[in-house]
Amino acid sequence: MTPETPVLSLSQQQALGKVSTLYQTPEIRSLASPRTTLHFGLIADPQYADVPPDLENNRYYRHSLKKLSTAITELNALPLEFVVTLGDLVDRDWSSYERLLPVYDGLHHPHVALIGNHDAQVISDHLVAQSPALGLPKSYYQFTLPGYRFMVIDGNDVSLYCNHANGDDRQLAELMLQDLIERQQSHAQRWNGAIGKQQLIWIELNLQQAKRLGETVIVFSHYPLTPINSHNLWNCETLLELLCGYQVRAYFSGHDHRGGYNRIGSTDFITLKGMVDGAGSLPFATVELQNGELMINGYGPEISGVFPIVANN
Repeated sequence: MTPETPVLSLSQQQALGKVSTLYQTPEIRSLASPRTTLHFGLIADPQYADVPPDLENNRYYRHSLKKLSTAITELNALPLEFVVTLGDLVDRDWSSYERLLPVYDGLHHPHVALIGNHDAQVISDHLVAQSPALGLPKSYYQFTLPGYRFMVIDGNDVSLYCNHANGDDRQLAELMLQDLIERQQSHAQRWNGAIGKQQLIWIELNLQQAKRLGETVIVFSHYPLTPINSHNLWNCETLLELLCGYQVRAYFSGHDHRGGYNRIGSTDFITLKGMVDGAGSLPFATVELQNGELMINGYGPEISGVFPIVANN
């Protein structure tokens, strides 16, 4: 039996309108039989907003519409199972979704959308303004293809993006952040978040089930776990121990626009570069999984590489 995932309430669906599609588990085309090779696309942090560029941080918000359209055209020409956006579709303003989501309508592949910290702030502000106020939805789920399990996790679960309609989540987030600050941790930043207790249970139940079925597990998240930096999930150590203990094949994230890589045991941790960075820079990637080997084809400044499977002794 597959562990249950959270769902939007009817009130949340109505308030979010078309934005509610970002919370839907995508309908992945079923395969008639297990394949030795699977392909999917990756986009990170388009972070669109109709505002002037932030030259100090090299972010060109308006350029993201054209960049995203170009990337989608490239991805549409490839035989992919799905495309993942690793969060932060917009930077600010509820109206940003009105311009951005039609661009995604041009994507021919199933879209796996993650909620980034900027998305969470915009969505939470919109929902708390409703009468009565509505909480920020949880957004974690899994889907499978023969031999593979893909898990989408929600690092905004316990965060300062939660509002008073989320119960104790925001208060817990403030306590977690204060503890990290007192321990002088680099990721003690207001722009990060954590995986809550219930979601951690859900993750482990899925990992147990995948192990029983002999499935290769790939995890998608907005927040990196490693290497150590100021953008990591608040409880990154807890999740690292869990994922590496079950020999998850790879963990893909965004959020840190510089990108990054680390391998712990048999797990590759890959952070994609931010699409919003640079006036003409266009990073995105495709991934090929073949008999456990991971091959990344990076576009623009994104990395490319072959990451072989590591046998555990």
